[in-house]
Amino acid sequence: MKVRAALAFGLFCLILAPVAVRADAQQDQDACMMDAQVVCGQFIPDRERVAHCLMSNRSRISPACREAIKHFK
Repeated sequence: MKVRAALAFGLFCLILAPVAVRADAQQDQDACMMDAQVVCGQFIPDRERVAHCLMSNRSRISPACREAIKHFK
């Protein structure tokens, strides 16, 4: 189950931060990985719902992830 969730989250990250668009995409993915699993894990593997959850729970996620999601507005 954890492997499946990790794979789903990896795919989610690809949608949030396309590598061809921004050079720091991997850093953004890394910044939000733990937050997505802890705060929004119930929505994995639905990438859109995870992204919405992260944005809706800015006060509960790490400062690094808050900074990363600014790129997705």
